[in-house]
Amino acid sequence: MISNELIYRGYQQGDERLLKELCIQVFNEERSIPDWQWEFMDTPEGPSNIRVIEDKGAIVGHIALIPIRFQYMDKEIVVGKSEDSSLREDYRGKRLFGKLEHQCFDEAAEKGYAASYSISRTANDVHIKAGYHPLKPIEGYFVPLRSDQVVSELKSAGIISGYQAWFARPLLKVIERRFRRRLERAESPPAGITIERMTRFTTEFDDLWRRFACQNRVITIKRSSAYLNWRFNQKPNNEYEIYAARCKGELVGYLVCTSVKRKGNFKVDLKIGVTSDFLFLNSHQEVLAPLIYRAANYWVECQCDVVINWVHRDSLYAPKMIAQLKKLGLVSMLGKYSIPISVRALRDEVSIDYIANERNWFFTLAFSGRWA
Repeated sequence: MISNELIYRGYQQGDERLLKELCIQVFNEERSIPDWQWEFMDTPEGPSNIRVIEDKGAIVGHIALIPIRFQYMDKEIVVGKSEDSSLREDYRGKRLFGKLEHQCFDEAAEKGYAASYSISRTANDVHIKAGYHPLKPIEGYFVPLRSDQVVSELKSAGIISGYQAWFARPLLKVIERRFRRRLERAESPPAGITIERMTRFTTEFDDLWRRFACQNRVITIKRSSAYLNWRFNQKPNNEYEIYAARCKGELVGYLVCTSVKRKGNFKVDLKIGVTSDFLFLNSHQEVLAPLIYRAANYWVECQCDVVINWVHRDSLYAPKMIAQLKKLGLVSMLGKYSIPISVRALRDEVSIDYIANERNWFFTLAFSGRWA
């Protein structure tokens, strides 16, 4: 039974253990304390803005805005990424979360957060009700690398029937064989271009970001070496591959990819290859193809079951990325399993009309949560 004395408050030391329990209850997923500490407390911009609902010693509701430095027009702003918005099931339908969310917005605005965004299937409707503006979703392009395993998982999870599996299996095998043939025939990088595997982001990446930012006045995460190392290298149990593209030795682009295997609220237990982030200079768009080919070889080598690359159709470089994925043999998921995005202005320095236009953005999965 819900208490008459619900406590709305900010984060207190030790809450992460109670939040771990809430995460299991709501998302069917267990988070380690080091993973929580990395994402919410150890960011380059400092601790996240966290609000919770406490009842009888338990945390029953939670919202957090993770501070991330963004480029916005010709300046930098701090944007809050909404993460792990959750309310225990027995507390829903009582208008509790809206109050918590607006407390978080007001507090974040006072701290200097200019806007917030959300990439979430589970919380998207709640965020829209709280004043977020929906953008077009990020769409998926996929290719199976182990067709039999993919079909078996989809069937056992009840996503497809035995009859559908009978049709799907040969079709996926055709898509898989085409991908492998095209990867084997991949062209060598253009003259002067080399692809190098790296283990961390050096100060070279700061210079690359400055040059990119001067060329493209888009809304996007500031790809400083500090941010990139936090996002990918300092993440507990990270398994990211970093590929740098060089033109005659000079860094002109990069791509980060990984393979993830987690179930949680996902119904299937598959190892998925994804592109987590990429960036290149306008004058060196030719590096995208060899970067993608290098990532594709990694996904094959680490025996991913399926590769899914998410692309925002209206974002910077999207047409080139989509064309490259199709050339390699990836197929559109036709809107299925797309990722909703929504944005909200918190301060007057940000125009909602400007941030609500997808063509002003450069999206990658670096925007997303910890899993990619």
